[in-house]
Amino acid sequence: MKITRRTLVQSGLATTALSALGLNAHAQAALRVAAFVPEQSFGVSRVIKPWMAAVDRDLGGKVKLQGFWGGTLGKDAFKQFELVKNGVADIAWVLPGYTPGQFPEMQVFELPNLFHDGVEAGIVAWRLYEKNLLKGFDGVRAVTIFSTEPMSLWMRQPINGLEDLRNKKIRSPGAVHAKWLESFGASAETMDSPDMNEMLNRGTLDGAIQGATGMKTYKSLGLINQDFRIPMGVIPFLLLVNERTWARLPDDAKAAMIARGGEASAVIGGKAYEEAGQQIHQELKTEGRVKSAVPTAAQMASWEPRNQAVQQWWADKMPNGKPLMAEIQAQLKTLRAGK
Repeated sequence: MKITRRTLVQSGLATTALSALGLNAHAQAALRVAAFVPEQSFGVSRVIKPWMAAVDRDLGGKVKLQGFWGGTLGKDAFKQFELVKNGVADIAWVLPGYTPGQFPEMQVFELPNLFHDGVEAGIVAWRLYEKNLLKGFDGVRAVTIFSTEPMSLWMRQPINGLEDLRNKKIRSPGAVHAKWLESFGASAETMDSPDMNEMLNRGTLDGAIQGATGMKTYKSLGLINQDFRIPMGVIPFLLLVNERTWARLPDDAKAAMIARGGEASAVIGGKAYEEAGQQIHQELKTEGRVKSAVPTAAQMASWEPRNQAVQQWWADKMPNGKPLMAEIQAQLKTLRAGK
């Protein structure tokens, strides 16, 4: 009997036959790459889509990657991890901060004045992942981890120093920043960016911790009058692949995804966010309405004990916090020595 593709499918042998030929079932259908933000958003356009294009070039179309942007496979930003873990998406862009409790160690990247820029934050994050020092990846595998530029403090009314935060209401992205704000006597208000905009517009919020790219993305710059340039930690991003999808991929596809992802995309992503942040700051300077305040070295030194106290608080509350912090410091020392 002549063996046709239809015969193989009907007999349930199609996948086995394709594998025997050195192919894979996924060579016949695109892997779904999901993001809850639009295609033109910064992370998708500057990091994820270039990664997809590079993988496609390396594999010559053997494995197709198809983007589903703007929440096509699921709009809820807080459920993107479930989306990829359950296989609704093969690959998804996940914010650890939007999955409370899932990635406890990722909170370390929010610590104030720990990372100088998004490049070193992304590299360190990837190296920690490769050393299995980051928990929460059951059912998925990271393709890369990249990071924003450091966040800063944006105020409706200008301040001269962090001591002026006392009794002010400041938007906090999470628990780490809330702890830091409270050390200066501020009231931490944890909320997402749309709620932040509404409260700033109403005048019921005095300021916010956010990155420059985030402020521009969410159209928040018109609601503040000062950019107080203190490094307030970064926001890490995960590009995750479903574990079952990963297991079915041929080895050369896995190798291409990690080679083009991994530390390489950590650098690309960090540089992209750093450059975008610098451009936004320059635009604000040219416009002249939003005043930029850069603390002096003496001011930074006077505030460092509180930064250190928050870092110590975090290390103490985490089961593996102290060895993790030691590893981060060692990685940062190596990276900075090579600059």
